[in-house]
Parts: sequence; structure tokens; C-alpha cells
Amino acid sequence: MLLNYVKIAIRNLSRNRLTTLLNVAGLSVGIASCLVIYLIVQFELGFDKRLPDREQVYRLVSKFKFGDDFYYNSGLSAPIPEAVRTKLAGVRTVAPFHAGSFQVVDIPRQGAEPLQVRAEKNEREWMVSTNEAFFEILPREWLAGSPKTSLSKPGQVVLTEKQAQLYFGNASPALVGRQLIGKQYKDTLMLTVSGLIKDLETPSDFDYQAFVSLATQTTSKKRRDNLGFEQWNNTNSSSQCLLKLAPGTDPKRFGEQVTKLVAANVPPSEESGDRWLLLQPLSDIHFNADYASGHHIAHKPTLLTLGLVGGFLLLLACINFINLATAQSTQRAKEIGIRKSLGSERSQLMAQFLGETLLLTLLASSLAMLFSQGAIAYLGELVPKGVVLDYTRPSLYLFLLGVAIFTALLAGFYPGTLLARLSPVVTLRKQTGLTTGNALLRKGLIVGQFTVAQVFIIGALLVGQQLRFMINADQGFQREAIVTFHTPTSSFFNGDHHDVRFTLADRIRKLVGVERVSLANQTPLSGGYSTSTLEYTGKKGKSEVNVYRKEVDTSFIALYGLKLLAGRNLMASDTANEFVINETLARYMGYQKPSQAIGKMLGKMPIVGVVRNFNHRSLHNPIQPTALMSQKENLHIFNVRFRRTGATSFDQTLAQVKALWDGTYPDETFEPKFVDESIAELYGTERDLGKLISLATGIAVFISCLGLFGLVTFTAERRTKEIGIRKVLGASVVSIVTLLSKDFLALILIAILIASPLAWWGVRTWLDGFAYRIDLPWGMFFLAGLLVIGIALITVSFQSLKAAFRNPVTSLRSE
Repeated sequence: MLLNYVKIAIRNLSRNRLTTLLNVAGLSVGIASCLVIYLIVQFELGFDKRLPDREQVYRLVSKFKFGDDFYYNSGLSAPIPEAVRTKLAGVRTVAPFHAGSFQVVDIPRQGAEPLQVRAEKNEREWMVSTNEAFFEILPREWLAGSPKTSLSKPGQVVLTEKQAQLYFGNASPALVGRQLIGKQYKDTLMLTVSGLIKDLETPSDFDYQAFVSLATQTTSKKRRDNLGFEQWNNTNSSSQCLLKLAPGTDPKRFGEQVTKLVAANVPPSEESGDRWLLLQPLSDIHFNADYASGHHIAHKPTLLTLGLVGGFLLLLACINFINLATAQSTQRAKEIGIRKSLGSERSQLMAQFLGETLLLTLLASSLAMLFSQGAIAYLGELVPKGVVLDYTRPSLYLFLLGVAIFTALLAGFYPGTLLARLSPVVTLRKQTGLTTGNALLRKGLIVGQFTVAQVFIIGALLVGQQLRFMINADQGFQREAIVTFHTPTSSFFNGDHHDVRFTLADRIRKLVGVERVSLANQTPLSGGYSTSTLEYTGKKGKSEVNVYRKEVDTSFIALYGLKLLAGRNLMASDTANEFVINETLARYMGYQKPSQAIGKMLGKMPIVGVVRNFNHRSLHNPIQPTALMSQKENLHIFNVRFRRTGATSFDQTLAQVKALWDGTYPDETFEPKFVDESIAELYGTERDLGKLISLATGIAVFISCLGLFGLVTFTAERRTKEIGIRKVLGASVVSIVTLLSKDFLALILIAILIASPLAWWGVRTWLDGFAYRIDLPWGMFFLAGLLVIGIALITVSFQSLKAAFRNPVTSLRSE
């Protein structure tokens, strides 16, 4: 019997190739959407999920208030963890750790030059300095060594399998005792491998690759000073602390105790603003952007929305299957009548139709895996790096099987019931027995589908317009024909580092195609930033302000065309001794005229100039109080402005710059980047969002068109005789196409009326996250409406023209 069902199912599917193709296409796209979203949600919700006693684990974080503004920091002052461990009750484990990185690692080799391992582009070899308490809270599987012995002495390092493979070419326990030299900014660590741990199989926000013993840092005065072990008021996001509280300890009360402990130790001369120490639950770390510390942050409402979108897209695909199945039902009515006359039970017919649906769904699931692989590649950085389609994981196939069975039941139940209940007498008389009672439901589904499609189309158009606005907006500085490149990290370990880089700048400055050269620690607009809390005396007495600092040379202002509103440029100096500030900072200090700020003290240095405001962060953020200062030691970014004599000369000049670079740093890669490109990269999230919306738009429109196609097919089949009679009586092709299309166009217009205010609200809410944004143009809504009408007309016209061109003799004979 089962084999017979399979044969009939294959024959029916092969006989109706177009319908089968449309069904498989719609279901595979819907299932692929579900699969990609499932992989993302499963990955994001899996961070640090399997830790023992995870509900008792917290991270100690800092919160500040300056004026009316709140600031958050994932770190804390370096002396705090030890004070908490020794002076407060209610905590079982205190695990301090200080995050850092190795720019270069040298591996000593007997009888040969050391093997040098360099950080890849835009990546560093992340490490932390910690002690055994870290692994008490975040256990790992040890292949060699142990937490108690491997992090107890200065100069010890524990590696993961992945890092050991990178450094030594293998991950054998025999590596214990091998040496490595980790080079950091202004420091070099001589380390001995003391332990080896397995790579994590599940995602974690603390997946560091090298663990240096905390004693390596604390037994060196220089390193203690660098990490601020004697400074209670120096908060650094790299210095963090995990706690495991004792059962019954109230985390809020404990945070208050830590705050009081810190306040009691801060010298009166260093007090600044309001400060709180809070306990952040482990379960919150992966989802709270306020305390992000360089790791990937997920957004729970977005994950929920993604889950709903995936379910909805699958539902739309099922609806389309139902529409296409009911449209095809007239062709199978006679088959049902014969089978019922020969004794088939309704349950047998239902099993047959559900089996056909399951067969289609399984085929669609296979295709969905291919589509999912392509979608993950297309979405790029929008999909977290750990999200992969792993064909070896049983959970993948269990999910697909579950979705396939659910989809088969959802999509096949209604058409199966509809066909199984047909009367054999009616069907053998060539009457379908189908009623139009469900027409309103089908039309409602079409309206719903195209409402979603219209919302996505409007969203895609407006997100694209906002992205273009951000990239092309006036940032307050010149950015054309300027290329930047970074001093190689290896130069930080060279004693003549400064002379080399300034000599290179002088050589570049002499090139014919170069107009200006400047060295700085940042470009005017960059993703990174540095801030300081500085004191000033205003009209209300002494106050403090959080200032965004940029360290530049004397050519920076002229190279980027920053306009001096008052005062003068910075003077050449090896150390910082004066400020040039922006308008926002001058107004914050109470000076309405820029000239009033000249000569005033900010911190311990005078203000010598005020420049017109410029965007120093992305357009998500308003312009903040900013100060330019000279600190020769920290100028490590070259800014080179070319003479504007054509693109060809740019290439020639860039080649000359590269030749000078190769002569100065022969072993380093030259990686120039135009400022325009850097600005565009700042909006990578928005660009990926545009990709996601474009993909979702394509899916929504595709599925909606399949649904519309199914409804048009159903209508054309039902009105075959009417169309034949109209043609016999002289109706034109245009009038018949209009007859079949007008009702559907009315549904599309209803969808546009519903979708437009919804899309306006959604985009308006999204734009609220930008300090600078576009106005919502109503013309864009009109354009989106025309697009969806055009798409619908193309879909409807295909079946309408097919019905209109059909020979009326054939139509009437078939009836």
C-alpha cells in the first residue's frame, strides 16, 4: 500500500510539473529562511550556556555620571578585585583578568632564527592575564597542566589547542616547557608554556586563546603601573572581574557594598563624578550593549523578531501551497470520484495527499540547505562568525525533519480534507463540488502577503537612502584624495621607532603628487576613540567634562581642512601641553563665542584654538566635546593628501609611497585605505541590514507572487467556461485580462494602504537611532507602491493571458 502511495504521488507530481516546481520553490525558500534564522538564534542563545552554577556568576562593571550624561564600562579599577576578595563576605570566587593582545609572537628555535608569528590583518592574538580562579568559574578541559600549577608563577602561559597549533604546528602535551616571546605595545613577555586546554565546542564571550599568569603582571612594577594597580579611580575596560556569589547573596546589595568599598579608597583629590559598581549577570553579558567590551553583542528583541519572521515566511509558503493545491483540485476531482467509488476511505485519501505533501517538503528541505549556505555567505558579517551549516550535526537533520513534518501537516491538511470530502457522484458528473466560501479567506491572505512585501520594499528603499546619506554627508572635514595607513606593530618594539616614522613622513612629503602629510593617532572620523575626564572653571565654578581626545601633529588641521574659528593651531611639541577644542566643547564650558575660550584652562593645559565642529564618530552619535592635542609618542597613523590631478596620478603617487614604505619597512605589508572607504566601513552594520532587508524583500515578494499566482490559477480554472463564452460573444483579450486582473489589483491597493503607515512607523523608529537622518520622503512610498503593483501585474498577467488566449472551443468542450 505504501509503495502504491509513493508511485501515485510521483506520477501526480511529474504530471503537474509547473505546480510542483512552484510548490517546491516556495517551500524551499520558506524552510531555508527558517533554517538560517534557527542557526543564528541557536548560536546566540548558546553563549556560556553550559557553565555550572551560571545563575550565581556575575561580572563586576562600572557606571558613571558626568553632568546629565551616564557612561558605562565593562571594566573596573585594577585594585578592586583583590579588595573584594579579602574584605567582603558573600562571594565564593573572585576571578580578575586583564585582556590584551600579542601583535607579534617569536618562537625560539634551536640553531635557527626565531619563528615569528604576526597577527593577521584586523586581528590580534587575544590573551588575558589571570589566575586559577578564572577556570574555577569558567572550567575548561585540560590536556596538560592544571589551573593550580599552570598559572601560579610569573612567566607562565596556558594555550588552547588552536593557539598551540598556530605557534608550534601541533597541540601535543609535550609542548609544556616550550618558550615563546609575546610582544605587546611597549612591552615584551618572556613566557613558558605551562598548560594546554581544549578548544571550546560551544560559543563563549570569554573564549580567549592564551592565558598568562597574573603574577607575570603583578610582580613587575612597570606592568603594575601600566595596569593601574595602585589607582582606584582609573577604570579600564580591559581590566575585568568575574564573581561567583555564595547562595543567598543579594547581587544588588553586594554591588552597593563594592561601591562603598571603592569610595572609601579613592583619594579625595581624585574624586570625579558619581560612580557605581554593579553586578552584571552572566546571562546578560552577551546581550547588553552598554557593557560591551569588544566581543560580539546580540540583541534579544532582534532574535525574537527573526524567529517570528522565520515562522511567518514558512507560514506564507504553506499558504501558497494551499492556494496552488486548491487551484489544482479541479484536475483531481475525477480521480477522487473514481477512487471513492472503488472503496477508498477518506483516511486513505488524506494519507495519500499528506504523503504527497511530505514528499514535496522533504525535497524542498534538501534544496533549503543549499539556499541556506548561499544566504549565510550573502549576509556576510550580519551572520555571526560561529554560525555555520554543519552537515555532521544530528540536530540539523532533526530540525529539518521536524520542520518538514510540521509543514506537511500544515500545508497538506486543508487541501487533503477539501478533496477527500468530495462526493463521488458530483465529481464523476464533471462537477468539482468545490464552493467559493473560502474566497474571502484567500483574498485576505493575498492582502496580508503583499502588505508584508510592501513594508519590506519601503524599508529597503529608505534604509538604502539613509545609508547613502550617511556615507555622503558633510562630515565637517575634507575627505577626498586622502589615504591613510598604520605604522606596523613591529615598529613599536624598535628603539628608533619615532625617528623611522617621521623620516618616512618627510620622504613622502617630498613626492610631487603629495600635497600634505600628517601623523595622528586617529583620523577625524573613526570607529575607535579615547576619552578623558577633564576639569575646567566655568561660570558656575569648577566642573568636569568627558572629552574625546585626538592626538595629532601640526599638519592635521590643514590637511583635513578643519576651520579655525578662533586662536591658532597647535605648536610642534614632543609632549602634550595645549589644546585645540571644537565648538561643542567651548559651548559646554559656557562660552558662546569661540574667542572667549582662548587662554582658558582645560585640565592642566590652556586652550589655544577652537575649530568648527566635525563628526568624529558615526552619524549615530551627536558631536561630542572634542580636543586635539600633540603627543608625539602616540602618532602612528599616516594621513597623506594627494594633489588632485586625476586618478592616474593617484595610482602613480600611491606606488611611490609604497616604494618608500618598502624601503623603510621591508618585511611589512603596505595596507593603504582612502578615507572615503574608511567612512563607508563605519556603516557596515547598516550595509548588512540593507542586505538583510533586500533579501527579506525578495523572499516576501517571491512568496507573495506565488500565492497570487495560485489564486489567479484557481480563478482562471473556475471561470474557464465563462471566459470561453465571452470570447465566443466577441470579448477581446484585453477585456478578459482586465476581468481577471481588476479584483487582484484591488487587493494590492488595499495592501498598499495598510502597509504604508506601518512602514512609516517602522522606519521612523529605526531612524530615531541616528543623530543625523533623512526626512521621510512620501515620494518613496509612492514608488514602492508602483513597484508592488508592477510586480503583481506581471504575476497576474501570466495566467490571465494564458486563459485569454485559450481556444474557446477547447474551453467549452472541457466543461
